[in-house]
Amino acid sequence: MKTLSSENLSPADAQSLADKARLMRQVTRLFLVALIAFLSLWTLWIAPPPTANPITIWLIQTVPLALFIPGIFTGNPRVHIWLCFMILVYFCGGVIYAMSPINGWLGLCQALLTAGLFAAAMMYVRWNGKAIKAGWRPG
Repeated sequence: MKTLSSENLSPADAQSLADKARLMRQVTRLFLVALIAFLSLWTLWIAPPPTANPITIWLIQTVPLALFIPGIFTGNPRVHIWLCFMILVYFCGGVIYAMSPINGWLGLCQALLTAGLFAAAMMYVRWNGKAIKAGWRPG
């Protein structure tokens, strides 16, 4: 079985890793925008909170994610890593809501979106780092 250590990669292997990294960068963008859209729909339209101001709850949920958009769209690996730390809170919230008998499917959707976002962002960081160590330069 061929291993992909960064010391013995051919230029073709480095390019393959770079292509995978580019794909995961696009998938990360998609999941981030989808999660923000989902939280917006959930909070403002599908099931607004009955006792709190929906706009306030929406801002609390979406502004932290929106702060990551510039770094994610420029491809900064550190921002991807910090996003992964941050979305663990959203994953836990999704799991908690998924156990609710009322609108549990919304929590399940949130948990799935955050898991997909986490996986895509981490794979981008991994493959991008390996491609750069192998001599590929983003351009």
